[in-house]
Formats: sequence, structure tokens, C-alpha cells
Amino acid sequence: MRVKDPSKAPPEKEKRNRKPSILYDEDSSDDITDLTCQHVSHAVSVNHVKKAIAENLWSVCSECLKERRFYDGQPVFPSDIWLCLKCGFQGCGRNSENQHSLKHFKSSRPESHCIIINLSTWIIWCYECDEKLSTHCNKKVLAQVVDLLQKHVSKAQTSTFSRIIKLCEEKRESSEIKKGGKSSNVPSVKGITNLGNTCFFNAVIQNLAQTYILIELMNEIQEDGTKLKISPSTDSQLDPLSVELSSPGPLTSALLLFLHSMTETERGPLSPKVLFNQLCQKAPRFKDFQQQDSQELLHYLLDAVRTEEKKRIQASILKAFNNPTTKTADDETRKKVKAYGKEGVKMNFIDRIFIGELTSTVMCEECANISTVKDPFIDISLPIIEERVSKPVFLGKVNKHRSLQEADHGQCSGADAVENAQSKAANKQPSSEDKVKKKEGVYTTARKQLLISAVPAILILHLKRFHQAGMSLRKVNRHVDFPLMLDLAPFCSATCKNVNMGDKVLYDLYGIVEHSGSMRGGHYTAYVKVRLPSRKLLEHITGKKSITGLKELDSESGGQWVHVSDTYVQVVPESRALCAQAYLLFYERIL
Repeated sequence: MRVKDPSKAPPEKEKRNRKPSILYDEDSSDDITDLTCQHVSHAVSVNHVKKAIAENLWSVCSECLKERRFYDGQPVFPSDIWLCLKCGFQGCGRNSENQHSLKHFKSSRPESHCIIINLSTWIIWCYECDEKLSTHCNKKVLAQVVDLLQKHVSKAQTSTFSRIIKLCEEKRESSEIKKGGKSSNVPSVKGITNLGNTCFFNAVIQNLAQTYILIELMNEIQEDGTKLKISPSTDSQLDPLSVELSSPGPLTSALLLFLHSMTETERGPLSPKVLFNQLCQKAPRFKDFQQQDSQELLHYLLDAVRTEEKKRIQASILKAFNNPTTKTADDETRKKVKAYGKEGVKMNFIDRIFIGELTSTVMCEECANISTVKDPFIDISLPIIEERVSKPVFLGKVNKHRSLQEADHGQCSGADAVENAQSKAANKQPSSEDKVKKKEGVYTTARKQLLISAVPAILILHLKRFHQAGMSLRKVNRHVDFPLMLDLAPFCSATCKNVNMGDKVLYDLYGIVEHSGSMRGGHYTAYVKVRLPSRKLLEHITGKKSITGLKELDSESGGQWVHVSDTYVQVVPESRALCAQAYLLFYERIL
């Protein structure tokens, strides 16, 4: 018998029996109407489906799960999953390697397991009729089962991701045992498939995959039931509270799962489809597969994961107080929940890794009044001074402290470009007075200073290559020199957290997102430095001492730079990475 591909369903045909030959059972009590599929009566069982989805992982092929199969580097996650409406079996579709859904239908005879539903598109297909079915023509039972499955989606996804991660851990451990020990501490670099103008996404993920502290902290909180100890400030006079976290959210779990896949020993590029689809649910703007901005993508991704983690922590605090409401909670309970929540949400791993703080200070030169504003940052945007062709300058008119070459070129050389940009963004103290409060014709002057008051574990610098020019956007293509090792001490306030006065605040460059080309035809790639993880940094962030399994990060020992353009991976010398047309720079703190 020829079976059509259900993923390419043709328009509905009129060739169907007008009267079913078999009466409907109690699980399939559909109205007898024209143009109805005769197999619905004995191939659909709501009760059996309901029981099956409660016991099994959601949207995962049952047979692939048993075999611990990997699809494009991602464990047991073929995207084309069909559910049998007779027994609830979930199998991969005709586009997959093993076609387990079709094999289930063929092997289940004489019983009829011919009607299936796609768990992504909700298309219902009958293998016997070779046609797509409509819930309008079979309006009760099919509509009922679709409603049941759609309601099950939200709560099923979270637990599925958590359980899949455990299976990945088991696979990784078993493969290491077969090899006779642990694999190398230095992870490999894999290419990532372009889903269609998604190079902006791939380049960012490559850098996150080399952010070892991110993977370590995510591993700590991946389990359902993970303990979190919240210590409120001393002035609150509250004791520390130990809470139990639920499973991570779907985007957080998908990110961790993909980052784990990036470290697997299996070769070949990975497909980011599952992770990208999870992100698109949070940020629909990325659904259209148009070229986007890597910095915006980074913000959306980290902010969405941060939101999931904050909700997870807040829910655990409420659970510790028996889920109080405005009606049931007294004033004391509300104050405690608020106090623990204020400190607890700060303990999400995004804040602990990426979030720093800028302090803006404005002083009135007339009355000496000082106002201070503190703002968190996930990256620091630095302006790039465009190249300008200067007018001819006679030697006699050039300042004696400035060379003729500097005057003619009008641009910075060496590390001065980044240093000048940093000075503008991180130490903004104008040489001329800023005009601020007008009163009776008198201008009051003020001085403004912008300093870093809390340094992050991972510092991300954004070089502003795109800017508004009239009614259009322009790109600054000039090269900017950036240092391999950066000292933030000159740009930190005297009261900067986690920094001792007079000490250097060193960061080591480990990742670059490069944008080549123009606004109309550009491409994002990544340069990443493969190196050993830093034990000191992890101990500093977690507060734990003597963490085993990690060696010291020795900046002198260097590492290996790799250039990644979607699926293309190439080892390159350090000099080539430093020649990149950098858009985002990733620095790791050295302790």
C-alpha cells in the first residue's frame, strides 16, 4: 500500500464514505455526519491518549528515546513528532531517519492505529485514507482530543526538558566509562546550522558556549527540587531561608541542553531549531527569519532566561510560605515574602554572571549638590569615532604637541581607539562645562561622571557600528584595536563592589562577534578562544571553596582561537582574531 507523506498534506478531498460502517464506541462518540472518516470510530480513544501523555515524555519519539538517539547533535528531539490517537504512542515522522510513527501503524494490525496528530502543527492525518482530517467533519472526538493535547503542552514541556537533560548526563557518563576515563577538560568547537538568516543568533551562541561559568552555574540549578539558600540583608533581621526550586523554564532548559550538546564528542554541526523556536515564543520578532542584530538577540535571550529564573525563584519563596494571597497573608508574612523576594531574585545565574552596575554622578558647580543614579547593565556600548578626511593643514599651524601625521589622519592608532571609546562611556567627564537648570537668564553648570560601581564576572563590550544618519542607518566599517587583556580599574568608582582600591581589575578576551559587510549584505561570525575553565572565578561566584575538577586559568598559557561561520569551523592564529571587525567583545574576569 502506498502511504503519502503526512508532512506534505494535500487539500482535503471529497472522496470519503458518507456513512460509517461501524458504530462509535464510548471513547469516540462523534456525530454521524457527511464527509466523515470511517476510521475515526475505532482508531481514536481519548481515554488511552490521556493516560499515555500523563506517563510519557511530551513530544519525544518513544523509540528514539529507548535508543538514546541524537538528531543533528540534539538528543531525542526530532522536530516531526506524531501521536497515535488510538494508544498515545509518539513517533518520529516520515521526514526522520527511522519513521517510527509509520512503523507503529504498520506493526499494529489487525488493530487500527491509523489516525495520528502532529504535536507541532496539530495536523490530523489518517494513514488508511491517505488524507488530512478536519475537526469540523469529525467535530466531537477530534476536537476533544486536540483540546486535551493543547492544554497539556505548557505543563509538559518543562518536565520533559528536565528529564531529557538527565538522559544526556547518563549518556555522557556512559561514553566516558567506555573510553576508560574522563574526556579532555578543553571542549571542542562545533558549527551551528543556519536556519535561514540566523547567523546573528549562531555567532552569539558560539560565544555563550565558551562561557564556561554559565554552563557551570546552569548545571547547579537544572534539577527539580534544587535547594536555594536566601540570605536577606542584616537590617531586615530575618534568618536565612532555604527554598526548593521547581524545574527550569522551557527556554532555560533548551539553552542548557544545547550548550551541553556543544560539548559532546560527536562530530558534525548542530541544529539550533529547538532553542531558536523556544526563543521565538518569547520574542516573536525573530520568527520571520530576517537578518537581525546580534546585540539585540543577546539582550532578548538573556533577559528572557532571566525572567524565567526570577519567576522560578519567586514561586519557590511563595511555596515556602504556603502560597499566600492578598486575602490570606497577614502584614508580617507579606513583609517577609517581599524581603526574601528582593534578595532571592538577585540570585538568578544571569545576574551573577553578566550584570554589572553603572553609577552616574552629577555635581552642580554652583551649590555643590550631588545627585547619583545607579543602573544595571548587561553590556557597555562604546561609540566609534568615524574616520574623517581632514583639510590640508600647514605645518606651522599644527600644535607643537601634535604630529603632522596625527593631524592629517584624524584617527586613533593602536589600543587608543578602545581606550578613548571606553573613556567616553565609562568615565564621561567633559572638558568643557555642560549647560543644565535655566533660571532668570542665568545658566547653572554641572559636571557629570559615569563610573562602574559593580563589575560583572563576564564583561560584554558593544562597539556601536550602526547608527542613525538622517532617515537611514549607517555602519561604521573602520577597524578598532581591542586588547587581549583589559584593566577596568581606571573606570571603577572608589566604592566599586568586589574590587579592592588600588588593585587591577583584569579581564581576558575569549570571544568576539564579528559583523562583516554592509547594512544591506552583512554576515555575523564568531571568534572564540578554547581554553581551560577558571576554578578561581567559579569559586568567587558560587562562594564555594576548593571546587574539584577544574584547573587554574593561566592567562600566560594562552589557548586556541577558532573562527566559526555557521557550520564552518577553522583554527586561526591569535593575530587573525585581533584583526576582526568586532561588534561584540566577551571578556572573562581574571582572579
